[in-house]
Formats: sequence, C-alpha cells, structure tokens
Amino acid sequence: MEKSVSVIFKPKPETWGLRGDPYLWDEFEKVFSTIPLPCSQTCFLDHFEQFFQELTNHSFRGTEDEEIFVERYAHGGMSSGHISVEFWQREALPLLLNRLEKAK
Repeated sequence: MEKSVSVIFKPKPETWGLRGDPYLWDEFEKVFSTIPLPCSQTCFLDHFEQFFQELTNHSFRGTEDEEIFVERYAHGGMSSGHISVEFWQREALPLLLNRLEKAK
C-alpha cells in the first residue's frame, strides 16, 4: 500500500498554541491521507494552504488575526475552539516540512 503524507503528522507536538490546534492537526492528518508520498514541499504547501482554508474558513497567508475561532473545535476551556496562526506558522508548519523531507 502506498504511503500518504499523513505519516508526517505522527507523533503529535508536545505543546500547542491554543486549544483548537490539536483538532486542526487531526483534521490535517485525515485530509493528507489522500495525498501520496513522495510529495514536494511546493505540492505540500499548496495542499496545506488549500486545506487550511477549507478547514478553518480563513486564509493561511495574509491573515492578520493571531487566532481564528472554529466552532467545531470548541470543547470547553478559555481558548476552546481557537487556532493559533502563529503556532502554525512558526512551529507546526516548519516541523511538518522537516518531517516531509525525511519521509522522501
């Protein structure tokens, strides 16, 4: 069976930006299971931005919001349902790109 890009989502990060980030991570893992390896960084970034838009209803680039609220990620707590754009830009995306390189 062909490997998919979803393999780069294991293991999960030890820390998150806000409480909604783990739910977005899980959804990314699911949608990337349809994208086969090998996958170039350009291909990954194109899909990442497309999926981010579809999953959060916000653009990944050009968003000036530091956090995004996604109702289906709200499960209780102060930052429940909120996505940290800074976490995705500074930590999650670089981690995933590094793992993608190793998965080739």
